[in-house]
Amino acid sequence: MIGGIDFELIRILLAAGMLGGAAFLDMRRREVSDLLWVFFGIAAAAVYALEFAYGGTFDLLATAVPILIAAAVSFGIYKSGLFGGADALALVTLAAILPTFGGGVAERILPAGAFMLHPIVPLIVLSNAVILSLSQIGFNLASNAAYASKNPGRLFEGLEHESTAKKIVAVAIGYRTGSRPGYAFPIEQTVDGRRQFSFAPKNAETAEYESRNNVWVTRGTPFLAFMLAGFIAMLFVGDIAAVIMRLLF
Repeated sequence: MIGGIDFELIRILLAAGMLGGAAFLDMRRREVSDLLWVFFGIAAAAVYALEFAYGGTFDLLATAVPILIAAAVSFGIYKSGLFGGADALALVTLAAILPTFGGGVAERILPAGAFMLHPIVPLIVLSNAVILSLSQIGFNLASNAAYASKNPGRLFEGLEHESTAKKIVAVAIGYRTGSRPGYAFPIEQTVDGRRQFSFAPKNAETAEYESRNNVWVTRGTPFLAFMLAGFIAMLFVGDIAAVIMRLLF
């Protein structure tokens, strides 16, 4: 706190507002305007200027390193096709707003504070988001169980020839839809008139959503929603990977 102002809290609120707004837009429109990143980037610069004006010190290394790491990681994942452009920009802008986090919020709420492997915010949020995205497996299992209950013996209809291993993977990462799935990507294809599973990663920027019904798909939940959840988890728990490691070892 500098000059009676809690700048870390201001940055946390800015980051939460950015991720919350971006996740809302992505869930609703599957598109986020670049103006959002520009606005919050300017807001981040304004906070640094205000902090400096109140006598705070600017640690170039502690700020630049997380931003550079976020930029490198985002660019690499974006080029691989696993990230959309909005996801990459969100991670970099987040690093500019709140480059590091010491677990202050968690320490005020939890007796033991937050569990942290490192203080670099974009990496913590990314790690938390990936782990939280695995929750979709539970929803897929529930969806497939519901389909199998309503349509006995038809869950793998047309795909009976596929191996047990592929069927297990399909049940975990996707579900069979009985109606138009909406925002979802296909995990099956037809080759020479024969249906077969296809688990090849989809490019987040160019992949088209499935429009057929009664096919196997994987959920197209925007990763920004998991980033928002990962950010909230960081504030109150810390690094989920650190929590898992602590429980295991």
